[in-house]
Amino acid sequence: MQIIAQLFITLLNNIIEDYMILNRKTQPLFQQINSIKLIEPEKIYLDNSIPLYAINAGTQDVLKIDISFDAGVWYQSKPLIASTVNEMLSEGTKNLTSKDIAEKLDYYGAFIQPEPSKDNATISLYTLTKYLPETIAVFAEIIKNPTFPEHELKTFIGKKKQAFQVEMEKVSNLARRQFNRQLFGCAHPYGESPEIEDYDAVLRSDLIQFHKQYYHPENCKIILAGKVDNDVIKLVNSYFGSKDWSSIKKTEAKRIELVKPESTIEFIKKEDATQSAIRIGKLTINKTHSDFPKLEVVNTILGGYFGSRLMKVIREEKGYTYGIGSYLVSLKNAGFFVISTEVGTDVTKPATQDILKEIKRLREGLVTDDELKIAKNFMLGDMMRAFDGPFEQAQSYKSIIELGIENDFFDRTLEAIKSITPQEIHQLVNDYFNENDMVQTIAGN
Repeated sequence: MQIIAQLFITLLNNIIEDYMILNRKTQPLFQQINSIKLIEPEKIYLDNSIPLYAINAGTQDVLKIDISFDAGVWYQSKPLIASTVNEMLSEGTKNLTSKDIAEKLDYYGAFIQPEPSKDNATISLYTLTKYLPETIAVFAEIIKNPTFPEHELKTFIGKKKQAFQVEMEKVSNLARRQFNRQLFGCAHPYGESPEIEDYDAVLRSDLIQFHKQYYHPENCKIILAGKVDNDVIKLVNSYFGSKDWSSIKKTEAKRIELVKPESTIEFIKKEDATQSAIRIGKLTINKTHSDFPKLEVVNTILGGYFGSRLMKVIREEKGYTYGIGSYLVSLKNAGFFVISTEVGTDVTKPATQDILKEIKRLREGLVTDDELKIAKNFMLGDMMRAFDGPFEQAQSYKSIIELGIENDFFDRTLEAIKSITPQEIHQLVNDYFNENDMVQTIAGN
């Protein structure tokens, strides 16, 4: 107790000293962000040709290993198979039970995080560097040798069904599902949404087959971030670079053409709803397109941050909502733009009309230099936050590595933010954000 008290006194004295030095009456100087130092990953190939992207950064002795497979929803033949495989990897293996796995990871202060998506399935290990030999052994075991035990599958499906029923009571989820279906169609992997009966159709044999077909070296990328040195890379190579890790020929991704949405306006009735969820948007470009970095500036001005036009009008002036945002979603085989908000059921119609008016207003006029400057400063600061630490850098680079984009994407984005003009914004908004081409989904009462 005496040591703790002394530490507290020392800390308090330091705070007081810092306060006395600072002049609280003087506003800190504003500094323009002119450059962002990006640490590009070093690309290495393991002995079995798996590409490994190493980001050696940070001051703490911690590591994050992302192993990403082309094994998302796009590749499944039945609903829920891709996400169930990804999330159940740590529920039991040939050599370890789910309890063994949990206890070992907990003992070493590590944890594993699954991340299924439309295109990819990632599983990540967070660990202290000094315990990597112990934790990577568990990590490799769950990736290579999962067994998807029947009793664990039954428990998993039961929990997922309960969660699904709860989520389907929320108008935001009803609107999101229907919006995706409108954009892509129910049969398209990006428009596919599971129903409650799909959970009972998931079979252990489906999971085993999907894992065998997609979780192998030919279908894999690894991103390593933190205090990375040669010893760490050698250890990763020893577990994942071995040629005895069973592999099959890479399965070619199915090709599905996008079609024009059949319905432009959909309303989902929910009798007891006090709010309506609104989704407005359209198919557009993804990060592989050269216009994407500058289109992000356009999106930021419209609804991409707290000072955006939609926030000022729909939230602050009209008081329709607590929050509204617009987003550019970049998938591997498509991209789309969406505006998302929840409003009171009594103002659903005027809120929708005012959202469309703001898109039209942006399309018909030029943004001012001051408005553009504020948006640029926000984006530069947001970009700095996205690279503030090795794990954040890994997540940022993962988003382009999976799309096969070169590392200079972020340099081009930085240049686009700094150089874009009001005239370019006017042209882009007319090319991509015409309100007359957008679909609307509203769920509520």
